[in-house]
Amino acid sequence: MIKNKIHTMVAASILLLINGCGSDTPEPEEKKRKVAGFHTDRSMFIATVDKVSPTKEDRNAMIGEFIMKSNLQCQHYLDNPLNTSSNPKKQGLYMDIFDGVSQAFGMKHITDGAKKLYIKKSGNGTNKAKIAYENALSPEIKRGVEIAREKYAQKMLLRKTRMIESYTIAMLERDMENYDKLCSYETGLIEIHKALKKAQRQPKIKPFSPKIDPTTIKNKVEAVTREAEANELSNVKIDVKVLNAKESEKESQSQTMSDIEELNNTAF
Repeated sequence: MIKNKIHTMVAASILLLINGCGSDTPEPEEKKRKVAGFHTDRSMFIATVDKVSPTKEDRNAMIGEFIMKSNLQCQHYLDNPLNTSSNPKKQGLYMDIFDGVSQAFGMKHITDGAKKLYIKKSGNGTNKAKIAYENALSPEIKRGVEIAREKYAQKMLLRKTRMIESYTIAMLERDMENYDKLCSYETGLIEIHKALKKAQRQPKIKPFSPKIDPTTIKNKVEAVTREAEANELSNVKIDVKVLNAKESEKESQSQTMSDIEELNNTAF
């Protein structure tokens, strides 16, 4: 009996150890992809790679399908309404763009106003001017993302010539992860800033990329700023009118009370 109990305890201990070791297994792919930001959905991919004995042909098929489908999914992701939430990095990138416009076109009086309008919040926490800037620059932001991803895709395609031992599946996975990270509004803003810097250095030469025109950026920043400033001035005028109306109403009420008091005194 004692031997049987010992054997049972040993068996239970082994099972616990096995279960404990099992807890260190990698998380499923779908759990990993719950991280914020864009991630290419590969669940319906035709290309597959044998993890045990991958081949160059399978790897290259994966590269081609990934780039094509990731680009389509990224376009859809960027077509969604712009994220109006604020973070230091995003705000800093917009400040860089306003500075870039100022340095390239000499519009400091406009861009200084743009900076103030972008960070300003109303009493209810909203900022219509900030949303207006982001919506206006949305096409250029998307083009900036395309530029950055095209450059990285060319690097991936060139690596198709390499043997599977020198460009492994693990390396490909890292490239695909980096490619996904480039599908972001921050990437687009960085490319806009690069185009503006290029215009500062070579103002008479056509921008490096025809997809982002610095003059268009300048025109959009100026248009949104002037409209936002006009709206603010209009709101101030409306507030003055309301204030004057309230003051007139108070004076009228005061006069009425004075008249009533005078009538009462006359009656007595």
